[in-house]
Amino acid sequence: MSTAFSRRFLSLIDQITEGNKKRFAEVTGRSASTIYRLCRGGSRPSLAYLEQLSEQFSIDLNWLITGQRATDEVANNTKSEMVLAPKFDVEASAGFGQVGAGEEISDHFGFSKQWLSSQLGVHSEQLAFVSVRGDSMQPTLQHGDMILVDMSQKQAHKEDIYLVHTEDGLLTKRVKPFSGGIKVISDNPEYPSFEITHATGEQTRIVGRVVWFGRDI
Repeated sequence: MSTAFSRRFLSLIDQITEGNKKRFAEVTGRSASTIYRLCRGGSRPSLAYLEQLSEQFSIDLNWLITGQRATDEVANNTKSEMVLAPKFDVEASAGFGQVGAGEEISDHFGFSKQWLSSQLGVHSEQLAFVSVRGDSMQPTLQHGDMILVDMSQKQAHKEDIYLVHTEDGLLTKRVKPFSGGIKVISDNPEYPSFEITHATGEQTRIVGRVVWFGRDI
């Protein structure tokens, strides 16, 4: 690919992850080294990857490949089809509990509404990223993973992975509801499960359901 493509690719990274190549690699499922090579013009992206970018971020594939921009009307429609998910400067423990260092926004990531709907079944715009800390959710989630949380889903109607706020801090756990409360489960069998009842769980609340994660390769 030409250096002209590299410039457009860098422009896309600027739009989606504010120039953070490592984060862009995570949210698009590629290694950081692959993204760096594409930025330098040292390798060619596959058509499948370009189509993925077009669908995931509602970008004009023709512009990315050729540099020919869409009309202003199409460009404005593209913006309206995007959801910006903030990344909070806080860690969600996949261990015994870690209190987050803060809740400041450190990044933003853009996603296509169509991709969220078709690939994840997500129709909410109340989305946010946090980082996973610990190993209790291995092998499903690893330390350092970025999880995308749908914060509109604050009730556990079925067993799934949720971001839970407890007196110990933020936890990323599998949650199984029962009539009197919830059972909090670690996928790593070395960590015991525990129950939180309605009577004893006044300081516990579900922040949202984990709908996607990104990981370094």
